[in-house]
Amino acid sequence: MPQELAPEVYAALDLGSNSFHLQIARFENNKLIVLDAHKDMVRFAAGLGNNNELSAEARQRALGSLQKMAERLRGIPRDHIRIVGTNTLRTATNAAEFLEQAEAILPAPINIISGTEEARLIYLGVASDFSPGGERRLVIDIGGGSTELVVGSQLPKTMESLDIGCVSFSRRFFPDGKLSEQGFKKATKAAAQELSPYIEQFLGNWDQAVGASGTIRSIARILSDNNYTEKLPITAKGLQTLRDELLAHKHIDELNLKGLSDDRKAVIAGGLAILTTLVEELQIKELHTSGYAIREGIIHDLAGRLHHHDTRESTINHLVSQYHIDTRQAKQVGDVATRWLPGIQEQVLTEPREARQLLRWAAALHEIGLAIAHGGYHKHGAYILHNADMPGFSRQEQARLAFLVLNHRRKPKAEAQLYNVRPDWWLIALFRLACIVYRRRQKRSIPKDIDLQADGKQLLIRAPSAWLDKNPLTRADLEDEQELLKAVGIKLSVEAV
Repeated sequence: MPQELAPEVYAALDLGSNSFHLQIARFENNKLIVLDAHKDMVRFAAGLGNNNELSAEARQRALGSLQKMAERLRGIPRDHIRIVGTNTLRTATNAAEFLEQAEAILPAPINIISGTEEARLIYLGVASDFSPGGERRLVIDIGGGSTELVVGSQLPKTMESLDIGCVSFSRRFFPDGKLSEQGFKKATKAAAQELSPYIEQFLGNWDQAVGASGTIRSIARILSDNNYTEKLPITAKGLQTLRDELLAHKHIDELNLKGLSDDRKAVIAGGLAILTTLVEELQIKELHTSGYAIREGIIHDLAGRLHHHDTRESTINHLVSQYHIDTRQAKQVGDVATRWLPGIQEQVLTEPREARQLLRWAAALHEIGLAIAHGGYHKHGAYILHNADMPGFSRQEQARLAFLVLNHRRKPKAEAQLYNVRPDWWLIALFRLACIVYRRRQKRSIPKDIDLQADGKQLLIRAPSAWLDKNPLTRADLEDEQELLKAVGIKLSVEAV
């Protein structure tokens, strides 16, 4: 990172399926310096019932941990804090209830990220632990509820998130801590089945294999402390020896292995089964370990956002290119939308910096659905943005962007939203008006004396009479818009001056 970042402090809080991790760090001579760290083994995924509902007990464990994390976050600027939720919060049917309670404790919002975004952040963290070079690196991270696989060199290239984790597999195949040969075979078979669709894209497509996070680092420590491997890296032979040692016992409580902590015992069997499968199926001869993982990746990504290296901008530009979007039209709409924003900022629910970003991104992508069909293209565009893999974006950010694109034309639609994604109708009204004045796709500048102001529930657009007379179709569109915005409680007035 740039030298000027040195005095700035950043915080990453990872709400994982097995443990919650907090890391506070700064950069010095481009190197990440960890100032403080805290971990709680919350076993979040263990609280998921058959209907994927988080139990009250799991929520209380998590909230108790967050009370401590919140204390350590005091004094750090809000925009220097990033909190992410992974597999369990992606899966839980009652996640919104927990998120509301959690955000009442924490000083910043929780961002739910996709599996591929989790994989990208993990890779960024691990890559910062190694000297830069052209080697292709396979990175594996076995979490509590999911396992991420990434191949890349300086940047991640191929990313997948598998629905297998040490907590979920331990509960499923080693219930109540019971160890058995049959359970281990079932676990490795299930892991192989989950991996099978992705074998070809990962097999042999790398020069070095690296494992990250608790499960793999714990297994590496056990192999080393008990002399189960002759070399420091994890090997198939070492894993087989550890497997035999585990299955020589009938219950995890009987295990007395050097390097195996009490808080890791409950999930070691599931994690070992997954890792054994990955090493065998991907033909990994040596698996090195990294002390860095998703927390370091989050901090690098966050620092980049604040210093003009925002991955989300690259994602937007990639989509613009991929879908052959008319950039001139996008820029016209974006320019006038951001120009008008200060006039209604007090009515807008979205924080000013985010509002400007959303308007620019929505302008860039509001015609993305034309790649599918002209009819209902705003709906096609919203679907793409809801479901695409968008590096750098959380699920909530994608949902906000998709909602703007969905509502930039036709009748406003209030669809079911994710937690903390509220319909910001004033921002939408502004964006709709920006699209209207350029609906004819004409190459023109909107006069500077056309402005937008808000007064209570009234939205006032002022425009020169001569301009309105010269653009009768735009005037007609504005009159139609008056009726459409009534449905969301906004009274639009058009004043000729």
